Amino acid sequence: MKNASIVQHRYKLFTVGAIGTFMATLDGSIVNVALPTLARELGASVDLVAWVVLSYSLTLVSLMIAFGAWVSRKGYSFGYKFGFVFFTVGSLICALSHSIYPLIAGRVIQAIGTAMFAAMGPGMVTEVFPAKERGQGMGFMTMMVSAGLMTGPPLGGFLLSLWSWQSIFLINLPIGAIGLAFTFRYFKLLKPRTDRKMTPIRGSVAASAALLSAMLLTSIFGDFPLADFRIWGLALLGIMAVFVFYRSESNPATALLGPEIFHNRQFITSIVAMLCLFMAMSGVLVLVPFYLEQIKNLTPKTVGLFLMILPVSMFVTAPLSGRVSDRIGFRFLTSLGMIVLIGGLIMLSGLSAVTSTVYIVISFLLVGIGNGIFNTPNSSALMGSVTPTQRPVASGILGTTRNVGMSFGIALATGLFAFYHGRYLSFLGESDAFISAYHNIIYVSIVIAAVGIPFCLVRKNR
Repeated sequence: MKNASIVQHRYKLFTVGAIGTFMATLDGSIVNVALPTLARELGASVDLVAWVVLSYSLTLVSLMIAFGAWVSRKGYSFGYKFGFVFFTVGSLICALSHSIYPLIAGRVIQAIGTAMFAAMGPGMVTEVFPAKERGQGMGFMTMMVSAGLMTGPPLGGFLLSLWSWQSIFLINLPIGAIGLAFTFRYFKLLKPRTDRKMTPIRGSVAASAALLSAMLLTSIFGDFPLADFRIWGLALLGIMAVFVFYRSESNPATALLGPEIFHNRQFITSIVAMLCLFMAMSGVLVLVPFYLEQIKNLTPKTVGLFLMILPVSMFVTAPLSGRVSDRIGFRFLTSLGMIVLIGGLIMLSGLSAVTSTVYIVISFLLVGIGNGIFNTPNSSALMGSVTPTQRPVASGILGTTRNVGMSFGIALATGLFAFYHGRYLSFLGESDAFISAYHNIIYVSIVIAAVGIPFCLVRKNR
């Protein structure tokens, strides 16, 4: 039974989490617009300035599970204070940077705070909302993710048109201060749990090392031969880390979630289904801007408007799906979301140089709506399948799964695209080679999404 005071103040507590989630996703998307400006102003190469984004994502993915374990002992109040402090200090360092290397260091510090927000968000919502409103709370949190994603690119363009690139980081300072003040005011209600005596350091470090190795290996795989020590060294480190993590989870005294989690069908199926959706969706969409610019000859501003269709449709459908899932359960909605996504992907497989604007908009709408329908009930199913003690770590795993699915989906799509594009260029023109290679990526994505449907169907409905 939840504390009545916590339930009564759930929207105030949610507001603090919403600020963190919104700023995290906003900052992840706003910087992409500024990359050409950063390269020019700081005299950095394209490869080097890419680390402004890559350092952020690597830090984020590698720390979420470890931070989830840490919060399970220290409490949500500590976690949000930690997150807002690091995020605000990192933003200030970025704004004061006069070369690329301090900027990258500031982005790492920012990402440490963001990783804490991402690790806590779903767990905090599960903690403060009663079970009958969990889907609604998850829907609100998904709305904040979508709001950050759709606000970032246009806000970044607006700020860069008026002021210097430092403005995209300075905007974080007052918001971070407000979030920190709200944390001190409201989060006294959420006390740390006393049933976990120590943070499971070994398992959390092993999980972080495995994820970091996998992400780095994916990032450099195409740049070096297989015999290079960086390739096999990272692969060996990842394998060793997975082994240590498995041994740690097999021992109840050192486990993050406990060995019983491997037998938790609701948890495992939710994780696999989420991986399938984000791999299928992100792999295709990373190539969409190139299609719109190179094949349809649209301006970057117009491309940005097309890309906003996805987060806007998610913003609308996610809370509705959450409310419905509180009434009818998870199975139907997650399956429906995956099917709608597949419908959008099938439409995208018909793209050509003469495809109409209406057709493209409907395709994007289906992909975004499918994502919105799926995400909220799936997150609710995952978080509802674990014990209160396990929630902070499960929350970190949820955020990590989303980012890992996106990262591997992008890596798979871009790698396959390069392979097929090179083959088709030998007997087709540039435009036809692009379209043909892109179609192959969509077919692979459809298969990946279809694999996720059985995992939606086999779980319990509540």
